[in-house]
Amino acid sequence: MRNSSVSPVSPLYFNIAEYCLFGIILGVIIGIILYFNVVNRKYNSVDGFLFGGKNMSVISISLALIASHLTSITLLGVPVEIYLRGTQYWASALSLIIVTFLTAVIYLPVFHKLQLSSSFEYLEIRFSTHTRVIAAVLFVISKLMLLPIVPYVPLMAFRLVTNQFAGHITAIVCVACATFIAVGGLRAIVSVGIVTSFLALAGTALPSGLALLPMGFQKMWEIANHGGRLVLYDPDPELAHHTSFFAVTLALSTNWLWKIALSQSSLQKLQAVPTINKARICLTVSCFGVILMKLLSCFLGLALYAWFAGCDPLLTGQVKKHEQLVPQFLHHLSSMFPGICGIFIISIFSATTGCIATLINSIAGVIFEEFIRPWMPQSTNEQTCCKIMKVLCILVGLYSAGVVWCAKELDRLQHVASGVTGVTAGTLLGLFTLGIVFPRANCSGALGGCLLSLMLCGWLLIGAENALATGALTFQGKPLTVSGCGKTNFTHVLANITQVPNAASKLPTKPLQSLFRISFTYCPFAGAISVLLIGVPMSYLIGKSRTESMNPDVFCPLTQSILNKSQMRSPTASFEIRPPDTQEVYLALDEALKHLKEVIDR
Repeated sequence: MRNSSVSPVSPLYFNIAEYCLFGIILGVIIGIILYFNVVNRKYNSVDGFLFGGKNMSVISISLALIASHLTSITLLGVPVEIYLRGTQYWASALSLIIVTFLTAVIYLPVFHKLQLSSSFEYLEIRFSTHTRVIAAVLFVISKLMLLPIVPYVPLMAFRLVTNQFAGHITAIVCVACATFIAVGGLRAIVSVGIVTSFLALAGTALPSGLALLPMGFQKMWEIANHGGRLVLYDPDPELAHHTSFFAVTLALSTNWLWKIALSQSSLQKLQAVPTINKARICLTVSCFGVILMKLLSCFLGLALYAWFAGCDPLLTGQVKKHEQLVPQFLHHLSSMFPGICGIFIISIFSATTGCIATLINSIAGVIFEEFIRPWMPQSTNEQTCCKIMKVLCILVGLYSAGVVWCAKELDRLQHVASGVTGVTAGTLLGLFTLGIVFPRANCSGALGGCLLSLMLCGWLLIGAENALATGALTFQGKPLTVSGCGKTNFTHVLANITQVPNAASKLPTKPLQSLFRISFTYCPFAGAISVLLIGVPMSYLIGKSRTESMNPDVFCPLTQSILNKSQMRSPTASFEIRPPDTQEVYLALDEALKHLKEVIDR
């Protein structure tokens, strides 16, 4: 058996069994579409469309939450990250545990009590209408930029190993299915999410497991260790290093906290169960499920490195981008295990379809609730509102399909869209946290923090893009070689790769030269922190607090307990000077006149 080859690879084509399996999965998806759009019209209302009637089961919502993390970027990108830079990505498991705890304790109680159709409605209750509109516009713009990238990522990976026209057709079929799933509402999305979870598990675990048969686990571990890919803790303090321990934990925690705790798609699922305890169970189960999938992706990355350790396909010209490593790996693996390539491609198709459907549904829901419903007559019935949201889903799906079909190259847009999404995620996370945690925060502080945070993060993002273009900011990976090409088996790999010292044993000596060399992965964290650092002091200096007149449910339980204790410890709080209420004045005068009349009568 050969480890690698420098000869060009032939295109990946499905065999009969793979075509049958793909047809079955596509038939299941079409069946879900038909069921929720033709047969089941029980939840043909706004609550039914967005929240599935709020009586869904814990298992289905947990699997749907797991599937929302299993995008094609996870299945294709994480193994490549491990191949190039090592296993530091394992620290994302710590981020998920922290984020799940914060969501269950701080954010979930607020939104489960308020039961809002749109998460941005909270900002109007807490701050002002202007804050709500700004946040909703940021969300819609960032998601519309991100939406065409989701089907483009697998299309880009398989572009050179499949027929290009067939790749476009696959992307359009994927977008079309996702659009009509979104038209079916949350229950259709959850049904596809259940299918996606099991397919992603099979598509990630089977290739990495079968790859170990020719070499064994011990040999794979030795090759990864010898190549410096086993990185358990990388304390690199340089902010340009985007795969250090702190970059992985801080950056991913910020992104995931927004995605899990506050994004419209996640809140729709968490409010689809009847009680907050069941919602917390869903969070916990999904946390461990996502951690399992992340670790399996890391394991697939190690198998990928062991397979190509001595003969990198990019250096030999077999692929043009490292994003195509997984298809290249599957091409070699399918010669020994027919059908494995089809299982992985089907899992990517299903994951991409579910992710697009979730995005389309959430974008349509926010556009309707924020920009259309306020202008509609109060007498509009629920069925009409539901039909409008379904039309919006179709329009958003057509937009995504048009961009994917017409754009010849979305590589640059992919990078920019990811940066813009990170900037808006950090700013919106800081804005919601300001209102939920800090009782003295007011509209002035929220608007000031939001706008200044956007300016700061936008400046950093543009500077980082310029630094990437000029070469001042680079994402260096670990060494790759071609000295093992043509070897007959894996026993020669260790002798043909250079020993790489552990990243934790060496620290950079070059100082940080510019703020623009800060990795853009820190932008969400910088955005969230800047909103709080600007918004809290500005709230104290400008404007007055409306804490006493606000619904206590807009604050997290910890903030509510602090407010209750402060009121109990200040007995003079009821004697504070405040402007008299007109109604109270009239009642007091009326009581005084009645008392005077009684005295005169006596």
